[in-house]
Amino acid sequence: MMGWIYLSFLLPACLLARPAGQSYGAWVTPTLWLYGLVGCGKTVLSTRIIDNLLQTDTHTTLFFFFDFNDPGKQTLESLLRSLAVSRLDRLFTSHDKGQRQLDISALSDYVKSIMQADGKIALVIDALDECITRKGLLDWLRDFASSHAQLIVTGRPEAEFQCEISCFLDEKNCILLDKKAVNLDIRSYVMARLKQDPDFARKSLSQDLRQKICDKVGDGADGIWATCQLDSLAKCLSPYDMEAAVGSLPSDLNETYSRMLQNIPIEFQSGAIRLLQFLVYAKRPMMLSEAVEVIATEIDREPRGFRKERRLFQETYVLKYCPSLVSIFQVASGTGITEELHLAHFSVKEYLLKQSQFSLGGASIVITRTSLMYLTDIKGDHNTMEIKFPMAKYAAEFWMNYAASAETSKDIVGSALRFLQNETTFQRWGRLHKAERVWESRGSRLYYACLGGLAGVARNIKAESGRYGNALQAASIGGHQEIVQLLMQRGANSIAANQKIQIHTSL
Repeated sequence: MMGWIYLSFLLPACLLARPAGQSYGAWVTPTLWLYGLVGCGKTVLSTRIIDNLLQTDTHTTLFFFFDFNDPGKQTLESLLRSLAVSRLDRLFTSHDKGQRQLDISALSDYVKSIMQADGKIALVIDALDECITRKGLLDWLRDFASSHAQLIVTGRPEAEFQCEISCFLDEKNCILLDKKAVNLDIRSYVMARLKQDPDFARKSLSQDLRQKICDKVGDGADGIWATCQLDSLAKCLSPYDMEAAVGSLPSDLNETYSRMLQNIPIEFQSGAIRLLQFLVYAKRPMMLSEAVEVIATEIDREPRGFRKERRLFQETYVLKYCPSLVSIFQVASGTGITEELHLAHFSVKEYLLKQSQFSLGGASIVITRTSLMYLTDIKGDHNTMEIKFPMAKYAAEFWMNYAASAETSKDIVGSALRFLQNETTFQRWGRLHKAERVWESRGSRLYYACLGGLAGVARNIKAESGRYGNALQAASIGGHQEIVQLLMQRGANSIAANQKIQIHTSL
């Protein structure tokens, strides 16, 4: 299939031989929507197509992967900014040398100009279902599909995509990826592993048992968790145990994930759930070294707080806390190769979000407590703190975001209040976060509580002389209506009038 998609995407009909049983019109098209269920190989297919396109000189190839693990790759705006970056010099000049922020409309217009200037464009967009601004994305795709550029998009067949995309694409250009063909590949992988993996090869499995494993893992699990299931079977010490395990393998993804959580060793469960909560609600991809610090910070059992002695001997031991639910990725950055910890698949996040422990409020309480304990317990020189304590920057930058979603907890309000009122922790946080460019000219504690949207904390902080006005500005800028009303009641109204503070009309 990949070969036909690739050829039809680039070449005119006269250069193509007709696939058996398939009309030219079904393949020769400027736009294709490739869809399929979890684990059918959409991202792998996208990568193969991109690799082939980059080897040609007939098109300018652009691509973008929506990514549930990275909030910076989940919106139409992030897609447009990625496409625009190839002409950043022109974009920079056209918007007052970077002084004027681009909105979605300006970005979209600029991307259009790129397409027109560069001539033949081939664009591949993967994982539409991992975008959180879907209406805007679909509107943009509708407009893009009417251009002369060539486009391939992939994703799961969710209702809104099926409905909207079919309105601007012919049915013949919407292609369901064949799950049966994927399972044939998985069966080949299973057979190869049974033959080559020492954990299986040394056990001299009977042909009947091999066949049962191929049938169950290759077909029953839809392939996506074949590796996980083979890993569990590899631990069996007798043919009887292995046959029993084959018969009780999970029948679907939900049961697979449920068992994974249940099978986490009891001594790891607290740290594992806490780490998964961080990953589900990550504000940016989490570094592997940061994940180690999460585990090293105990919030439920004594002694509570962060302890260096709780750090894992090896960072990769994190995988033992959440086996098969998380993966380590090596990512190229300006400073070299960094290691990030991701949830293993989008469906893992979807499953966890349905569990009570992973509600936004509950998880935010845990993340806030962990962050504040960590920032309280780390000690040392501010210049080297980020190096010695890898999670310091993340905790300092984001704890207020989580705390704003956790203020239903009186304990969180009290912890945040104590943290801000303590001079040592307040100064440490400020220097790590650099909430203002020059921390020495910092605002008041009330100012930062209002800026962060911490209404419960703001109620309990007394204003430092004449600081209501600045706090009101901070609350207004952040769009925190409840805090604006609170400050107005306290007397900030007259200050706002005297200082001509503009309250955002969005409130």
